[in-house]
Amino acid sequence: MTKLAELDQSNSTEMNLGDATFKANARSILSGWATRPPFYVFNNGPPQVIVGRYADVYEVFQDAERFASQMPREPGFEQFDKFMGGEVITQLDGERHSRLRRLLMPAFAPSRVAQLESHISQIIDGMLDGIENGGREFDGVTNYAARLVVGALLTAMLDLNANQTRILLAFQEATPAMTTTKPGEPYPPHVHAAYKDMANLIQQIVDNRRAHPRSDFITDLVNARDKADKLTDKELFDQVLGILAALATTPRTGAGALFTLFTHDEQRKRLIADPSRVPDAVEECLRIAGNGYFTFPRIATRDTQVGGTPILKGMVVRPSPQAANLDPLAYVDPLKFDIDRKPQRIMTFGSGPHQCIGNVLGRKTLVLAVRQLLARFPDARLADPGFAPEYGGSVGELKMKSLPMLTH
Repeated sequence: MTKLAELDQSNSTEMNLGDATFKANARSILSGWATRPPFYVFNNGPPQVIVGRYADVYEVFQDAERFASQMPREPGFEQFDKFMGGEVITQLDGERHSRLRRLLMPAFAPSRVAQLESHISQIIDGMLDGIENGGREFDGVTNYAARLVVGALLTAMLDLNANQTRILLAFQEATPAMTTTKPGEPYPPHVHAAYKDMANLIQQIVDNRRAHPRSDFITDLVNARDKADKLTDKELFDQVLGILAALATTPRTGAGALFTLFTHDEQRKRLIADPSRVPDAVEECLRIAGNGYFTFPRIATRDTQVGGTPILKGMVVRPSPQAANLDPLAYVDPLKFDIDRKPQRIMTFGSGPHQCIGNVLGRKTLVLAVRQLLARFPDARLADPGFAPEYGGSVGELKMKSLPMLTH
């Protein structure tokens, strides 16, 4: 049986997968991963296999038997537990995963998203009113993209008040510290405090919706049924926790879309002239600037291989959807932004049994955000044409810190 020491050390790279230097150079790094067979990283906690080519990422996503989503709950794997021990749907496999997906899907069905569309559109208009009233200068991240989760999704889906929203955002801000925790070390005290506040908030909301049902997302989950089956109290808590934490991906992706569009003036002008192109443009933005270079990790259930690279049982396997979206074997001239591309089967929302159940809602929110911004401010532009973004956030995400813009 192959041992760790017997693996090809020449197929390994030492890198910090979440530091500022990595994130500043992420685009070029990921485009390299897109054409490279899977390789090893041994200096970021447990031995990891980075998977970047489209066909290889697809293989990992599709094969839940060889690459399990449920990570070990033991010392050394702290950095992979974003939910403090919660068992969310993204980290389960087999019948447990299928059952939860059946129960959750109605809350994310296209018909339910369509019911939210008008409300989200009105909220976005209110956000644009605030930008217009604030003068010529605004920040595309803090004044718009980051507010999509607070101003639009949370209000439309949950109707949270200001204090409840603050608690949710504090938890999201604490998650990067989890992903950089060293093996065997405890989470920092502020992470535990943020989780405790978040747990109390979720329980309060669930209790309230049970006593006073309303037409919103949490009530949908409380009432979720599949014949005689329903979510247990713990399942309900864990899924709400996971879904609320996942909402952070929308502003991150929104910021990437704005930066991409406002650095491609001619294509943006075409969208202004013909807004019907916006859905295709958003799909291309999701392909080239999804800003999530890792999805949830997998664990190898047996000795195997992907793309010719040996993988040992128990190794952490990290598929990169963003790298896969830049694979020239999947997309011609992949580094070129082209609103006419109409990219098919992008990996931004995953693939296979764990494809993101909120992808319809995420796509719709971004389409509305882009369409309404371009309609309101057709002459908007970057304050500095040579602006280079800085990124923070968890390991695996490119969270843009700011995007200075002008309305005209």
